[in-house]
Amino acid sequence: MVAKYRYVFLTMRDEQVIEEIDLYGVYMSESLNGGDSQFDGTFQLDQTGKRNVDLLAATQPGRTYVVVERNGVPVGGWIIWSRVYSAQSKTVQMHGISFEAYPRRQRIVSNTVISNTEQIEIFKTLWTQMQSVSGRNVNIIVPSGTAPNVTLKSIEVYPYEVKYYGEVMSSLADSSDGFDWRIVIVKDGPWYRKDLLIGFPYLGTGVHVGMPVYEYPGNITQYYMTESMADAGTHVLTAGAGEGTDMIAAEVAHTDLIAGGMPRWDVDVVRKDIDTLALLSTVANAQGAIRRPPMRTIKVTVKGDHVPEIGSFNLGDTARVILKDARNPEGFQKDARLVAWKVRPPTSEQVEEADLIFEGDEIA
Repeated sequence: MVAKYRYVFLTMRDEQVIEEIDLYGVYMSESLNGGDSQFDGTFQLDQTGKRNVDLLAATQPGRTYVVVERNGVPVGGWIIWSRVYSAQSKTVQMHGISFEAYPRRQRIVSNTVISNTEQIEIFKTLWTQMQSVSGRNVNIIVPSGTAPNVTLKSIEVYPYEVKYYGEVMSSLADSSDGFDWRIVIVKDGPWYRKDLLIGFPYLGTGVHVGMPVYEYPGNITQYYMTESMADAGTHVLTAGAGEGTDMIAAEVAHTDLIAGGMPRWDVDVVRKDIDTLALLSTVANAQGAIRRPPMRTIKVTVKGDHVPEIGSFNLGDTARVILKDARNPEGFQKDARLVAWKVRPPTSEQVEEADLIFEGDEIA
């Protein structure tokens, strides 16, 4: 059965539904941690039963956003950021950005000093503080409760520094000891809710019975495998707490690759939050496996209505990819986290397709 998509347009601050509009040429993407999440879509003016003034009000850049539903379930929401009108065709082409991008355009306007506090609590405080400024509340619901003290950090920002919330938030989440986060759209009766999700160290499910499985040939119609040395090394050094001769460190060496003729390549990972050698060794072993050269990243294309269907999994979930073809004649299997997706809804000319992008962890 062909999936049914709806495009509902609302105001960002008071959540009023303005219009539901039929779109074509739709492309949308989402990724973890405020990455490259975008939306594109086009609509026609002079639609039967709709006033042009309402269509334009519903898609006003900077004021409205679109929620995309697939078979009645929201798959994402994007702020309308720009639109282009073509006079001859009477069409409006829109471009949207995700709510994760919102803090990048919100300047810190008050003294913000937080000392020796769990980093997730700092992150939550920044969201609350940002939305408390007049005109800035876009109803992102910050998680309640208190995160346990795992990684204590401090921040000190003053208005004269001209820093933005997005910059400070990223410095926490994207650090080597950071965490995953995203904003999801939830349908709550006739209304929509925007929830901030935070996961330390990761969001999503791990390896488990019933996890999504993608196979080529099978439910994968196309795939690209990238093998890179950019972040890989035959010798992976993980540096922990301390400086100079007092610094603790653990190294993983892939001597089998050296014996096989590969030159030595060094790479280091900094984890100053770890002050015990036992824990550092565990992290080092994990980093050594991830960074074993060449690191592989796989992007697969699937049909949206094939099991597992779009919307039945979440960013951060672990899936299994199984490949057997000319490139992998003996078969290749990888369990990796889904970190981004790109969806093209069905049209009269093409089927629904999705590109799935997995984390570059090598588990060969």
